[in-house]
Amino acid sequence: MDLDNIVAFLAIILWPTAGSEMLTSVDPPTDLQVTDLGHLGSLHIRWKAPLILTSKRLCVVRYMLSYCNVDSTNCKRVITKQLEYTDGFNLNKGIKVKIQTFVKDQCTNGTKLHSDWAETVYRPSMEGHVDSKVRDLQCIVYNLEYMDCRWQNGLSAPNATSYRLYYWHEELDETTECNHYIRNQESIVGCHFLSDNLIEFSDFNICINGSSTMGPVRPAYYTLQLQDLVKVAAPDQINLTSSRTDTIYVQWKPPASKIKPHCLKYEVQFRGKSSDWQTKVIPEPVTSTTLKVTTKAMHCVRVRATVNMFCADKSIWSDWGSIQCLTEPSDGGEDVIKHNFLAELIVLMALVLFTLVLCIGTLYSWIRWKRLVAKKKLNILLS
Repeated sequence: MDLDNIVAFLAIILWPTAGSEMLTSVDPPTDLQVTDLGHLGSLHIRWKAPLILTSKRLCVVRYMLSYCNVDSTNCKRVITKQLEYTDGFNLNKGIKVKIQTFVKDQCTNGTKLHSDWAETVYRPSMEGHVDSKVRDLQCIVYNLEYMDCRWQNGLSAPNATSYRLYYWHEELDETTECNHYIRNQESIVGCHFLSDNLIEFSDFNICINGSSTMGPVRPAYYTLQLQDLVKVAAPDQINLTSSRTDTIYVQWKPPASKIKPHCLKYEVQFRGKSSDWQTKVIPEPVTSTTLKVTTKAMHCVRVRATVNMFCADKSIWSDWGSIQCLTEPSDGGEDVIKHNFLAELIVLMALVLFTLVLCIGTLYSWIRWKRLVAKKKLNILLS
């Protein structure tokens, strides 16, 4: 074997050994960056592996990512083997991002190693006075047909402040401005969204900014889950019947909408003529129930609906449906149906009795008349 072949052979044998030296410590990731994707809350975080690990092919490497707002101690933590991560953030405040390296397996002789933290702070644009941004944003999705979002002016914002609303969700290619603003005289106080703009079970990101005579408005960011903001229509066609003196059977139809019937729950309230409303919640998606009552006077019932816990984390109750009342007897144990039947029976018996009396009276009068006629004929014959 010549000298060149010997050198090549030794290089092949010694190269893995040189690259497999056991680690006793590990560095944090490098070049940690946070990029705004322009989606009103989605940020992209990326980093690079420590340089020492580029030659350690037998290492199992993971990264612990921690992030939260700068004034929060409730940070979210994620373990990943990737060199990037995207998530939604609250852009109303600065965001603190930290990351560290975890290493184990053959390059550490089975020992788990972790690095110090690499850290950065991302600060969104905070142009404009803090009291210029909108307050008390309230969004309601009406029966999954449309959504209205309304807000109040910032504490220091003039009445003529020109607010602008922008929104984004995963089905949009880019951020979109509101197409149907809600106005109060000359001021913009809200936005009306058509059903085509709505998406459930996904982040719906909103930013409201604008301008005024005092300068730019501080942007306000919101992330909504629209399925938690649905207000259904009130139930209709409420029917009441009674089969016993102490039970009222209530039946209604679910509101007509895109909401599936199995996603609804109901609340029934009932009261007597002089009592307060009593409440019965119907957690199952049924459209009927029975009510136990203790008095025999008039009872009234009303029903409302909301989305149940299987289809939303939160819910908004509908308005109450129209009040329906049922009158029960006050002097006996019969229910409404029996009471009506008894009343009809009494009327019928009275008619029969009246007819019988009339017939007897007519027969008596006819017999008496016949006797008078016969008596007159007899007198004529005798005379």
